[in-house]
Amino acid sequence: MEMNDIKLLATKLEEIPRPGKIAHLKMAPKFRISSIDIFLNPPKDAKQAAVMILLYPDKMGELSFSLIQRTQYNGKHSGQISFPGGKTEQNDDSLWQTALRETQEEIGVVQSEVNFIKELTPTFIPPSNFHVFPFLSYSQNQPEFIPELDEVDHIIQIPLKLLMDDLSVQKGIISASYAKAKEVPMFVFGDYEVWGATAMILSELRELLRLVK
Repeated sequence: MEMNDIKLLATKLEEIPRPGKIAHLKMAPKFRISSIDIFLNPPKDAKQAAVMILLYPDKMGELSFSLIQRTQYNGKHSGQISFPGGKTEQNDDSLWQTALRETQEEIGVVQSEVNFIKELTPTFIPPSNFHVFPFLSYSQNQPEFIPELDEVDHIIQIPLKLLMDDLSVQKGIISASYAKAKEVPMFVFGDYEVWGATAMILSELRELLRLVK
């Protein structure tokens, strides 16, 4: 998918209803599907977080988005691949503001370069008790990425055409502090395996883009 008129694409995406949980379930690990009620009704004590899905043209003018690989740390999501984002802070006026702030802090994208498209369907992450709100946005130019090295090991730039390629949808075995040797659906982008909540959010984006006329 080439970058022709990002504003026109954004307008079309804004108008299309969200695919929602049906899209999430396509990439949800089987051991999570058994507790589907918790996805639909997160606990009242769940912490709120926001993540950013930023579309932009790469150097060849091709539509891309960015993920991050987190650093190794003593936590449940150590070393995992995710969107830039994080926990809501007291000074944030909204979840959108959380996503903007965290994106600038983690990958250096200036907030004024980010244009809102729409909020996608929230998802709950049981191991860390986070209710995550994804925001779809765009930049008219390729950002100058600057990773925050305490939290971000490196930034991963993914051509959107790989997300739309059926060969990217696979199954694999993962291990984490809360799941040992489990088979899960995942997106495979070259050397990177993306699963869990990030894959579920990407699944909704994929379904959304399929509806663009």
